[in-house]
Amino acid sequence: MAKDKKDILSRIRTMYIIIPVLTFFCSIAICIRVFNIQVKEGPELIRIDSTQSIKVVEPNRGNILDRKGRILASSVSVYDIYFDPRIAHFKKNPELIPMYKDSIITGLTKIFAGDTNYSYSYFSKRINDAIRENRMKKINKQAIDHRKLLAVKELPLFRNGAYKGGLTVNTENSRVYPYGRMAQRTIGRIYEDGIHGRNGLEKSYDSYLYGTKSVDENIDGSDLISTLDADIQTITHEELTKRLKDYKAEWGCAIVMDVKTGEILSMTNLSHNADTADKDFYENMNYAVSLHCDPGSTIKLTSLMIALEDEYVQLTDSIETGNGQVSFVNGQLTVTDWKHEKGGFGKIPVKEVFAQSSNVGVTKIIDKHYVKTGREWDYIHRLKSMSIGMPSGVDLVGEPKPKVKDPSCTEGAERWNPKGVSLLQMSYGYEIELTPLQILTFYNGVANDGKVMRPHLMKEIRQGKKIVKEFKPQIIQSSICRKETLGKAKKMMESVIEIGTAKKYASNYYKIAGKTGSAMTFEKGKYNKNKWRGSFCGYFPADNPKYSCIVVIQGRENGEYAAVGVFKNIADRIYFLDDELRNQRISDTASIVADLPNSNGYGTDFTSLFSQLSIQSNPITVPWIQSKMTSNVAKHAIMEMKRGIVPNFEKMGLRDALFIADSLHIPVTYSGNGRVYRQSIKAGTPYTSGDIIALILN
Repeated sequence: MAKDKKDILSRIRTMYIIIPVLTFFCSIAICIRVFNIQVKEGPELIRIDSTQSIKVVEPNRGNILDRKGRILASSVSVYDIYFDPRIAHFKKNPELIPMYKDSIITGLTKIFAGDTNYSYSYFSKRINDAIRENRMKKINKQAIDHRKLLAVKELPLFRNGAYKGGLTVNTENSRVYPYGRMAQRTIGRIYEDGIHGRNGLEKSYDSYLYGTKSVDENIDGSDLISTLDADIQTITHEELTKRLKDYKAEWGCAIVMDVKTGEILSMTNLSHNADTADKDFYENMNYAVSLHCDPGSTIKLTSLMIALEDEYVQLTDSIETGNGQVSFVNGQLTVTDWKHEKGGFGKIPVKEVFAQSSNVGVTKIIDKHYVKTGREWDYIHRLKSMSIGMPSGVDLVGEPKPKVKDPSCTEGAERWNPKGVSLLQMSYGYEIELTPLQILTFYNGVANDGKVMRPHLMKEIRQGKKIVKEFKPQIIQSSICRKETLGKAKKMMESVIEIGTAKKYASNYYKIAGKTGSAMTFEKGKYNKNKWRGSFCGYFPADNPKYSCIVVIQGRENGEYAAVGVFKNIADRIYFLDDELRNQRISDTASIVADLPNSNGYGTDFTSLFSQLSIQSNPITVPWIQSKMTSNVAKHAIMEMKRGIVPNFEKMGLRDALFIADSLHIPVTYSGNGRVYRQSIKAGTPYTSGDIIALILN
């Protein structure tokens, strides 16, 4: 028993000796490790860390989408990869780099295969230079996407990360625009630092898109749901681009707006780059919003509306325009009509003065009732009461205030000519400066029964699924004039297409209302007779306006008819695209009852026609059909349409033929009226890119 106690005491004494000894040696080991980290490895780690350009992480920038949710601008993460041979792990294990170097170079070459910027020799040089110079080297030339990054991280050695594999990754946010240059100045771009908006919506709504940077946690930017429609924007861009190239223009812009709401559905601005060798067109400047200039004859609408509102004239009143030339103020101002060299218009009613865009007719009206009677201020007050003279208020940065002279202007370029010259020139589009958007805003107000809407580009702002802010239509002015005056203004605008300067652009399927315009360009203190700006502003369908549009083209020749052509092409394609407008009337194809047998066209239109005429028909369940009457019963077969195959346009109305051609991306030309009875390329044959199919109607 005594012996057992003695053994226990012995073991206890031994433990008391071992534990302090072990504790002492562990403390020594910890101290040595701390010393190594602080004195030996510490400076190296600090030096390596300091060369890796640690950046403050910015919030993820929000997306910009069109009204249907299609992405117009988005941020994606991109990456730069670096190899650092100086890390402490390589110094402890010097065999690692020689062991895996060739595998890394070969792996990088495979990952970047197909990219002409990279090769085995390129990667070999980058890796070997980093080793030889003993410093961190960037491996890639351009930032890479996440897919490539994952592949790089799977390479031998690199898979061990920064402190054991020498791979350092720098993350950046890159802004992507899926529609390329289209609407570039409207959507906007961001600065090279990739942080804040430079122009367009990117700048106007930068605070929402940027988000919030916080020490604790960043809040990503909100998404913008814009009013833009990618389909209509594409149409506007394509049609303006084609005409600018054909016309060899200097620049052009086009805007499409929703009449009832003021929502901007498309906005295109195109011009050449400063490099004259490049004949392509780019979005260099937002002419639609930022450029105020002489509007030309589009301002005649306001001039005649003022005279109509004051009840000085009626549409049926006759105006003597003579041979198309008249002088005012003892020859200080000579006004000429475009038909002067052919004898002029003679005596014509006020409605035709507008339809034929007679400068003489308009100035005679304004001279008689406002200049000679000393009522110049009345004209100016009435002009401004119609919303002319104030900015549109569009939600883009850079809109200037219109330049509208008045009798109080006595100095400089804005000086008012008290003898009436200033007012007379204003009445037909000179000595007054408005932007294309400001002109369109007024015309849109006429289309909207006198209610002027604020043009805008934003529907709502979302943070995830939560609506942060909603933008509702805003009324700038509830009424610009009496209802009677509006009715007369609409008749004048319709007459431009029916009997006037744009009658060759009338549509067989819907009515257009608008006004042509042209003006010389004011440069270096004078008007340049060799540089003209042509325009057309209006709306459609005229009997129930849904869309308003303005097209402006500047070039060496008067481009007003080029502008009308662009307007008409845009309007046609929107009309064929809009199911609501299509369904408002029976198809032209289906409406020709006498020729109904063997007709081709839109199935819904035939269903409507058969119902109205009580014609028995087998059920129509497909979009496009070939219809045939047999024993007073309409039967149909499916129209086969495939991409790359020429469809059968024959016996089809023009509207349907154009719709199908557009949907299959096949360019066509047409002549005549009625239905297609011949096409230049046989139906069913393969379509070759570049071919244009000619349709003959009869």
